[in-house]
Amino acid sequence: MLLRPAMIMLFLSVSSPLALAQDDVMDKIRLLEQQIQELKALKQQQAVTEIKLDHCMKAVAQKKFCTCVSEKLPLEVGFEQYVHTLVTSRDKLGYGDMTPEQKKIVDATIEVRDKCIEKGFFK
Repeated sequence: MLLRPAMIMLFLSVSSPLALAQDDVMDKIRLLEQQIQELKALKQQQAVTEIKLDHCMKAVAQKKFCTCVSEKLPLEVGFEQYVHTLVTSRDKLGYGDMTPEQKKIVDATIEVRDKCIEKGFFK
């Protein structure tokens, strides 16, 4: 009977470092997976920004202004939606019936124009 507790203690002393090593490896794998997801999101954001820049350049042909607009617009707002938001009254946009999140996006879209114009890209 004394052999069993000794074997259990031996097993625990040997398996404990292995368990810690496995936990460490799993933590590193989770961190790598998170970093991969962040890189994918960044790559997607860069692709969307490039499309916005391209559309703006076709319409406005002012590189500095278009770069500013394409980088500062909310991710979900394309250049066409940006123009539509700027030229449409809040009433026609249905601003009063929008959710707080939708209003935030509209407000941010309008602010982008002002910020990029303020930088004097058209002077």
